[in-house]
Amino acid sequence: MRFVLRLILLSTFGATLVHAELPPPGRSFIEKRCMDCHDSGTKKGNLDLTALKPDFGDEDSFELWVKVHDRIASGEMPPKKSAQPGEGEVKAALTGLSASLAGADVERQRREGRTGLRRLSRVEFENTLRDVLALPALRVAHELPPDGKAHGFDRSPAALDFSFVHLAKHLAAVDAALNMATPAFVEKPPVFTYRWYPWSTTVIGTLTGFKEAIGLIGMKRDETFYAKSSRITDDEPKATAIGLFRLGDESARYRVSPFTPVLDGVHRIRVSGYSFAWDGKQVVPTQAHGALSFGILAKGLSYGTVDLPPNNAEAVELTAWLERGGGMAPGVPDELMFSPETCERLPHYAQTKKGIREDMHGPPHPVPGVAVEWIEIEGPLHETWPPASQRALFGELPVSVWKAESGVPKPVQQIWPRGRAVSSQPRDNTYGTRNEKRPVVQVVSTAPHEDARRLLGSFLRGAFRRPVKEAEVARHMDVFNKRLTAGDPFQDALKEAYRAALTSPDFMLLGSDLASRLSYFLWAGPPDEALIALVERDELRKPEVLRAQSERMLRDAKARRFIENFTGQWLRLREIDATQPDKTLYPEFTGLLQESMVAETRAFFTELLSKDLGAVHFVKSDFAMLNQTLAQHYGIADVTGHELRRVSLPPDALRGPFLAQASIHKITANGTTTSPVRRGAFVLEQILGIVPKPPPPGAGSIEPDTRGTTTVREQLAKHKTLATCAGCHAQLDPYGFALERFDVTGAWRDQYRASHAREDFSRIVDGRGVWYHYNKPVDASGELADGRAFHDYAALRDMLAADERGLARAFVQHLIVYATGAPVSFADRREVERILDRSSAAHYGVRTLLMEIILSPLFARP
Repeated sequence: MRFVLRLILLSTFGATLVHAELPPPGRSFIEKRCMDCHDSGTKKGNLDLTALKPDFGDEDSFELWVKVHDRIASGEMPPKKSAQPGEGEVKAALTGLSASLAGADVERQRREGRTGLRRLSRVEFENTLRDVLALPALRVAHELPPDGKAHGFDRSPAALDFSFVHLAKHLAAVDAALNMATPAFVEKPPVFTYRWYPWSTTVIGTLTGFKEAIGLIGMKRDETFYAKSSRITDDEPKATAIGLFRLGDESARYRVSPFTPVLDGVHRIRVSGYSFAWDGKQVVPTQAHGALSFGILAKGLSYGTVDLPPNNAEAVELTAWLERGGGMAPGVPDELMFSPETCERLPHYAQTKKGIREDMHGPPHPVPGVAVEWIEIEGPLHETWPPASQRALFGELPVSVWKAESGVPKPVQQIWPRGRAVSSQPRDNTYGTRNEKRPVVQVVSTAPHEDARRLLGSFLRGAFRRPVKEAEVARHMDVFNKRLTAGDPFQDALKEAYRAALTSPDFMLLGSDLASRLSYFLWAGPPDEALIALVERDELRKPEVLRAQSERMLRDAKARRFIENFTGQWLRLREIDATQPDKTLYPEFTGLLQESMVAETRAFFTELLSKDLGAVHFVKSDFAMLNQTLAQHYGIADVTGHELRRVSLPPDALRGPFLAQASIHKITANGTTTSPVRRGAFVLEQILGIVPKPPPPGAGSIEPDTRGTTTVREQLAKHKTLATCAGCHAQLDPYGFALERFDVTGAWRDQYRASHAREDFSRIVDGRGVWYHYNKPVDASGELADGRAFHDYAALRDMLAADERGLARAFVQHLIVYATGAPVSFADRREVERILDRSSAAHYGVRTLLMEIILSPLFARP
């Protein structure tokens, strides 16, 4: 049989390998080392090498030969139980096979291109509209269909399809953006100021009546401040602040009512407050800072969190784009709200069957508190007038009040929400709820055709992200002229031409021109005029110019888009809301903790990028990016305040790098238990660059055991008895076992939690006795597929950190996919190694790696 197979193999190879240029060492190696397991009779792993022709022009054959190459190169094949070839024999076989595969891949790229044309992702589409129309607060991405993913990112043509649904949604988004940019006023509108005092609203009265809020005079409770109903009584008005004990959520909403924004725009939100502690009977000093967040729960909008100092009031502020509305639509809870994020989810602890206990003045046990003196809101704040969005459409053309008697058709006005009147509206109702006295405005042009041609030329250059030809301007002038001839006023006719541009392939599709490739990499948005001008002068391709522009762009505020977009996909931060920790097992989990988790990972990557720190920091670091909330969760002392900052760690510390961050632990767990399989897959794919095989059909799943009768390791041990599962689990599970020390929320643990039969008041978490107990111990030991054993997470961490080049290689591969939209193909591997060679002296610094990718031929290749 062996002799017959040899004849078949040699005859097959003899007919085709000369064309494929596979040298004899490759043929000899495969026939000698591989045929016992991969002939037509055995077909181990469903691979029959006698039937696999070396036709590298065929996509399926090419991919199979790449797998053969990689299994041999990694030492996985021949298997350890077989006789092992010498190093020279392996090298000779791989050299020829590699050359043939690379040659075929180069030919494919020459014929088909490396990347191809794709549409903008919905995040890129929103950012592009923001930049082109100068609307930094535009929100349309959430209204568009979700994007697909290929090779881990939404940047590939294979992931970004386009349908009639996409077209309709994109048209609606463009219309919304143009409406937002349409001039609404002749003169700069006034700045409105509103000040909110907590005792003026019924919600605070209700909380006070339930003893969940108290009046404060500095750090003392005002004994004359109370409420029998929703109305507050203060026999001797002295209270300077309201002290809050309860977190704001769906069951306890803190409305800044009756405030509503009069007009859209940037507003300054200032709040005077402080944190304090309650010992179960009275107010006492604290060292912990307080946190107060602002947003609109009904819209899922978060405007940010302010840090309040301990014990003494201080005025702090944030800025946010507030939309006209905020409670103007009856029945819609879209008002501005705030929440004391450092408080707890307290129940109605003072309520009994007989009513509210009058002898209680606050929680019966120690809790944190937040004091609010007042909240002030002012806006809209316009840095320039006319606003940048108006200039983006109409330049410096004047705006005047339109009159019916002028004979000019009435232009379409910016659409405003309409609803009920509120007390914060101006009395003359110029900006009121139903727009009764709102002036109708128009853009005035005395030379409409000349103005339109000039404005369109400038607009198309930015929208199409390149120099435009006269024919392109003329084509859009035709749209303008037709609408003007049909009777549209100047501004409406010009907006129709803009609409045509913003829904055209030139806007929607992204090619491989260098300016756009660079800007959508580092800004997730369009190039600015400086980049377009460099392309026009054919200077951007010069290495020194390309490097200087990349550095400039990384210093720009828009580089935050790259950090959020890249880490959101590479480290899967976009999935942070996919599951929520079980409230019974993990009552300490809060919205502020999750917000801090995501901020930590972004801040850590930002630190690596800005300081050019090495890829080894992905798994081992001597610092962490922490705030008070994270430090408490991690058990790290002496960190106060809610601003993230770099915190040095002792040499044996386990926190800091990505694999020790709570965001990663939450993303790779479900709401009740951790999953070594999911965590192992994360380490393999995101950190080591190895894509694990998908589970075979019928492999089943592990059901979480919240009672604690079995551990996940015990469940997996039974699961791995299936022959179809054992191989993959041997590769995946060890990495996941090492991360078992981190629970669903990322906290360190020595024992698993299990659900309890009754409430245990010996431990109070988030204002309640816990309903869980500690059960079986955690075993974080394991053995890698290559036979290396470790006893805990720290030992595995050190193993991973020892291969700095391997960590850098995996990161470079991810970054190339994100930067170019195409995976690293076989022929690209040589350039990846050159990138690593050029970065080794900098210990594979993240910024160095990024720059070398931009300067490499892979980046600009179409």
